[in-house]
Amino acid sequence: MAMLRDGHTRILIADAVGLGKTIQAGLIVRQLSTEQELFRALIVAPASLREQWAAELNARFDLQANVVTASWLAHAIRELPPGVSPWALPGIYICSFEFLRQPEVLRPLEDTAWDLLVVDEAHAATIGSARRSAVNAVALRSRRIVLLTATPHAGDDDEFRALCRIGGSEIRPDRIVLFRRSRGDVGIPHRRRTVLLPVTLSESERLTHRLIERYASDLCHESRARGDSRARLLAIVLRKRALSSVSALALSCRKRLAVLETEGQHEIEEQLSLPLDDDEVLREDDSPESILAVAGLADVASERRWLKAILEAAEAAAIRESKLERLKRLLVKIQEPAIVFTEYRDTLLRLYDHLRLAHSSIAVLHGGMTASERSAVQQQFNEGGSLLLATDAAAEGLNLQHRCRLVIHFEWPWSPARLEQRTGRVDRIGQTQVVHEIMLVASDTAERLVLAPLIQRAARAGALTQSGGRLLDRLSESHVASAILEGTSIDVAPLSLEAETVSAPVGLVRGAQDEATRIGQLRTWMQDAGRGLSQGRGIPVAAIGSRRGGLRPGVVRAYTLTLLAESGAAIHTELVVVHEGQKVGCLKTPADVRLAIRALGLLDDAPEGPLRLFEERVQEVSASCARAAASLVGREKVVSGPIVSSAQQLVQRGLFDRRLESASDSRARSRDAAIEEARHRARALDGWSRTTVRLKLYAVLLVAESAR
Repeated sequence: MAMLRDGHTRILIADAVGLGKTIQAGLIVRQLSTEQELFRALIVAPASLREQWAAELNARFDLQANVVTASWLAHAIRELPPGVSPWALPGIYICSFEFLRQPEVLRPLEDTAWDLLVVDEAHAATIGSARRSAVNAVALRSRRIVLLTATPHAGDDDEFRALCRIGGSEIRPDRIVLFRRSRGDVGIPHRRRTVLLPVTLSESERLTHRLIERYASDLCHESRARGDSRARLLAIVLRKRALSSVSALALSCRKRLAVLETEGQHEIEEQLSLPLDDDEVLREDDSPESILAVAGLADVASERRWLKAILEAAEAAAIRESKLERLKRLLVKIQEPAIVFTEYRDTLLRLYDHLRLAHSSIAVLHGGMTASERSAVQQQFNEGGSLLLATDAAAEGLNLQHRCRLVIHFEWPWSPARLEQRTGRVDRIGQTQVVHEIMLVASDTAERLVLAPLIQRAARAGALTQSGGRLLDRLSESHVASAILEGTSIDVAPLSLEAETVSAPVGLVRGAQDEATRIGQLRTWMQDAGRGLSQGRGIPVAAIGSRRGGLRPGVVRAYTLTLLAESGAAIHTELVVVHEGQKVGCLKTPADVRLAIRALGLLDDAPEGPLRLFEERVQEVSASCARAAASLVGREKVVSGPIVSSAQQLVQRGLFDRRLESASDSRARSRDAAIEEARHRARALDGWSRTTVRLKLYAVLLVAESAR
């Protein structure tokens, strides 16, 4: 309603996890696709969610969408005439962030005007990333933009500002409209129990943690002295690996030692990826190879000694890890479906090796799997799995609430908002049981000394379940890292969203309630209208008894109310109903219905009379159309305005230069066509402020005093 009734062109839906952001976006897609004949929409989502988006649109909204991969794009190009972009055809397209950011993919999208852009997990478009550049480039060519994320503000004000400015332009400055609702806001009671389960570490495990803490402290000290943050990043990674599992730490120490044994340290640079694969895999949960190759301590011999000591202690501790043993006992005691989350893939695979004998239907989800593989695992678990092991990289978009109510955090992510993302896989609309989340807390480590008090503080304040102002949402990974590495306190500033956003329009809640009531009434009035039809002048007439219909005896007339723009185009059509209470006798046969029609003169009314009954509604809709038209005219100036090609900025030097240069004429023609289209749309939208009304009788329902 904010977008279509009040004319807002940029919306950020930041509702809590599991409250149906996908459904809300789907409603907008469905409505716009119905209103516009040549509708074109782009949905950008993590690779793991592409197929799920397509399935949701098909099952819930009867919409067919194209899941765009490299093979789909190549096939479309072969089938189309030369010079025709596959993106230019009407339709709904779904692609991943990683696919969109490829320069060869992005370039034609910059020349295409979109009626709607939906960005799922929009927080992934971070500052300075190719993802953000690509998404913003398409947003500047989109007439309407919907951003979806449960974690809009993770403690970094700059990131939040950048998120809110996606698609914003100086040509038409505006602030994005923010919807940020908790379960309580939408009337869903809190039914979650959080348990911190302490785990006592062995002597060898405690020794490992003490050694890695001292080594990390030295790295941070030298990092500050050199003014080089890379050594501090190495310290963060090794501390996180140690808290994940001592076996994961041992693996990283061996790799770090191998780097130090070579002549010099060679940092690994990320190369430009091209759209050559039909399916994409995630890498965020893999071992951080490039970070292990950065410069560390100036005294390389001393660093080797540190690493060898840590490795020796970690290998001894890995023989029998206390957390793993505690997890085994817990799962035996629980005896119901459960999800165990961990951050790193190698930790997940170690859990799998130790648990698979005791759990015949165990499944794993991690970032090294393709989207189709992850979808198959989700289906397998929902159909009868007993245990699912998953990393954060593979957790987005999972819907497991019908199978499971228990989430176990094997270790804690340093980005606290991920905890809510994890538990949100089961604590979402459709869950009928109390949700339990269990956090394994290693004694005498940062988990016990830093993270556990933070979680307890948030839980006491009710912050774990409240979307607005949630404490954990305001903590970035850098906050937590500083507290763990440097012993600083976690001081969280009050969350302020007003600078970049505007709240939902005044009166929207009441308007939505009225609209829901109106739709409910229409459903009640028309649910039996298909029974016992009798035709009169082409208008269907039905009859029901008052007991069965739940209505007072009388006549129900349904009209189509249409607003026509100056050009004659229909810009709004809805079904309106008048219920006139009067005596309608017993109707036993179709002949009785025909006699009642003639006696009551049901089909003789001129529309001018009933039209007066809807004057208030007509005024309301006319004002709404005028607001939306004015907003869209302003947005057309943005869509047709000049932009600097993000595709050209993202491309590696010399790789596609010739193609980009040779395409300049084509781009100029595309821009001219876009400008002309914008002018045509603006002229058409201007006519929305001068409307005429058409009322046409659609159907009649006779409510008799007793059933036929």
